[in-house]
Amino acid sequence: MPHEKTVPLAQLAPQKLSTQQAEALNHALARYASEPGGLLPLLHAVQHSLGFIPRAAVPLIADAFKLSRAEVHGVISYYPHLREQPHGQTLIQICRAESCQSRGADALLAYAEAALGCKAHETTADGCVTLEPVYCLGLCAQSPALMVNEVEVHAHLTPFKLDALLQDLKSKSDVALMDKAHAAIESGVEAVRIYVPRDAAALAVGADEVARVLAEECAARGLPVELVRNGSRGLLWLETLIEVETAQGRVAYGPVTAADVPGLLDAGLLQGGAHALCHGLTEKIPYLANQERLTFARVGVIDPLSLADYAAHGGWQGLKAAAAMAPEAVVQQVLDSGLRGRGGAAFPAGIKWKTVAAASGAQKYIACNADEGDSGTFADRLLMEGDPFCLIEGMAIAALAVGATQGYIYVRSEYPHAIATLKEAIARASAAGWLGGNVAGSGRAFYLQVRKGAGSYVCGEETAMLESIEGKRGIVRAKPPLPAIEGLFGQPTVINNVITLATVPVILAKGAVFYQGYGMGRSRGTLPFQIAGNIARGGLVEKAFGLSLRALVEDFGGGTATGRLVKAIQVGGPLGSYVAPGDWDDSLDYEAYAAKGNVVGHGGLVVHDDAANMARLARYAMEFCAIESCGKCTPCRIGSTRGVEVIDRITTNTGAVHAANVALLESLCDTMVNGSMCAMGGMTPYPVRSALTHYPQDFGIESAPAVMPV
Repeated sequence: MPHEKTVPLAQLAPQKLSTQQAEALNHALARYASEPGGLLPLLHAVQHSLGFIPRAAVPLIADAFKLSRAEVHGVISYYPHLREQPHGQTLIQICRAESCQSRGADALLAYAEAALGCKAHETTADGCVTLEPVYCLGLCAQSPALMVNEVEVHAHLTPFKLDALLQDLKSKSDVALMDKAHAAIESGVEAVRIYVPRDAAALAVGADEVARVLAEECAARGLPVELVRNGSRGLLWLETLIEVETAQGRVAYGPVTAADVPGLLDAGLLQGGAHALCHGLTEKIPYLANQERLTFARVGVIDPLSLADYAAHGGWQGLKAAAAMAPEAVVQQVLDSGLRGRGGAAFPAGIKWKTVAAASGAQKYIACNADEGDSGTFADRLLMEGDPFCLIEGMAIAALAVGATQGYIYVRSEYPHAIATLKEAIARASAAGWLGGNVAGSGRAFYLQVRKGAGSYVCGEETAMLESIEGKRGIVRAKPPLPAIEGLFGQPTVINNVITLATVPVILAKGAVFYQGYGMGRSRGTLPFQIAGNIARGGLVEKAFGLSLRALVEDFGGGTATGRLVKAIQVGGPLGSYVAPGDWDDSLDYEAYAAKGNVVGHGGLVVHDDAANMARLARYAMEFCAIESCGKCTPCRIGSTRGVEVIDRITTNTGAVHAANVALLESLCDTMVNGSMCAMGGMTPYPVRSALTHYPQDFGIESAPAVMPV
């Protein structure tokens, strides 16, 4: 199985827990052993305390959960981010997803291997550094990226920057984690409010250091300021983007580094003074002004953890409206709005809700799929880190509508900042009465928890996610039964992704007709498109359905970062197709794209310039599937491995052997599409076939038959 980790025979001998290990395990057992689906949270807790999960702990865990030792070991071995052996003093994970590949990630990984003297998945001889690949950190517009010790993020990496980072790590006993507090300088004079983002995209380029130097410089100059750590505006090429509140509005400066701060203050930063880094009023920056921000209206504007800030900008209005309505009326509003799932399948959200509302069950659940693992996508992360109460409000509305009393947000382990922000936001919302036993004064209960994933991409598939929340291996379930009838713990469950649920509050607050006013055809409302890869102005663009791919890439994105011609655009994540250049002017909507065998998916775009090798990218699609397959069905598990081998033969042979392997690749793709249990195997052929069709020269052929749609 692709995820399985082998254990040397010497390690299978009976072992005993140390005192420290026993204490950590007992503490975790006391917290999670009686909790439904508590196995995965317990394993995370033990690993967080000890750095790994001792093999000697497995029998004790099995006894506590009434499982076999094989079942516990099976869960540990399945998830890539659970470890039975400690990693080095420092863990470095370099992203290999498509967006980062478009900016040289594989070359960066090779450079790191040479610099450290160890291969990926290995530890340096002195035990200092373990090097691992990772598949998407949600920093796709700032590629290539890496993560240190599963929390500290770095973006726009080059070999020079990597050398500096490695040298810096050698000089530290440990790394700084994340910002946990707001900085402010107390003074009797009214303070100027300055916004410095706390979003991971900003942290990855030094936002914490900018905030620290800004506070110190202002204190030294006797300048009273209030630092607000907001989310990101989504103009990611300008991070760190700081904003100063003036009488005319917020004035933006970026990209700001710590070294820029003294000069900015000299130029009158606190008054919105002119400077080379000044972009004028934030709201008038064309990239932002030309958007229709409904779901992301508050992201980058407010303090993400301020209940007062959230309420002052329209928060809780949708939940208040829902609390005063009959449940069926809430469902009808969502139906009438035309809102469809924003996670990729585009299934009407209201139909899911109506099905769960009508289903009988002792318990009903709301499960938010925040396992945003597609390369080129980061909208979920931006929203969870920049406006977490919006997601909480949407889930509470869903709960009132269908009669659910328990909810889970399943967040990928690669998003530590989002997890921390959500947990704090849930605690604050619960204390304020927006969650808990009396939601918004409705007399109805809804409780919410965050569940952390462990590195499995396939857990983004809804039934695999349910298995993971239940503490099991993330293996895809056969359907029927549908999760709406028999989902989490066998009970009726609403499953929607972050953007779907976070869009619900504006619908309830402003009405279905308001939301229907955006979009075209059956694609109503807006979608937060994410522009990533080899792009000059990467970021988030929330627009109504109907604009073109060319408008996003050229008008908003500004073309490639390298200045070369755009060669290929992949839409919809690693399972999405490379859209034919002749279709770049088509309207972006679900039906138009499906008619040509493409998918809109989660709205992620990965741009490649004319230096890209499409055969290599097609090979990566098969390789990624082989790595991430849950292993349940043969077409996905074996087909992807054979796919890598076949593409290798295509690129290294000519003549009859070459032609035979092209035909074999077609047959293999057909088997995967029609024989796989879920989209993991069923859609991996999309990027492969589209690359072969639209860029045959990269496969050593002059033309290829039109094989799309599939």
